[in-house]
Amino acid sequence: MKKILSGLMLLTALSLHMPVAHSQSVDNDSSRDSFSQSMNNKLDLNSASVAELQTLPGVGESKAKAIIEYREQVGPFLEVAQLTEVKGIGSKMLSKIQSLVKVD
Repeated sequence: MKKILSGLMLLTALSLHMPVAHSQSVDNDSSRDSFSQSMNNKLDLNSASVAELQTLPGVGESKAKAIIEYREQVGPFLEVAQLTEVKGIGSKMLSKIQSLVKVD
C-alpha cells in the first residue's frame, strides 16, 4: 500500500513539472512555481510536522510521530545522522532521506 501511495505521489510531482501550455491561467503557474520551490528546500527535522515528515520516502504516520516524539523527549536534532536513534529508522532509511532533510 505504501509503495502505491509513494508511486502516486511521484506521478503527481512529475506531472506538475511538465511544461504548461500558454492557455493555462497564471494561478497554475504560480502554484507550480511554489511547488518547485518547496521541492528544492530541505525539510527541517526540528520544525517539521507529522504531515510534512510523511512526504519523505518510507516515512509513514508512525515513523513521523516517532521522529517528533524523539525531538520532544531528547531535544532538537543536532545532525541528520541522529535520525538513526529514532525507533524504526536505520542506516538504510537514513540514506534514502538524508539529502531531503536538514537540521537548523
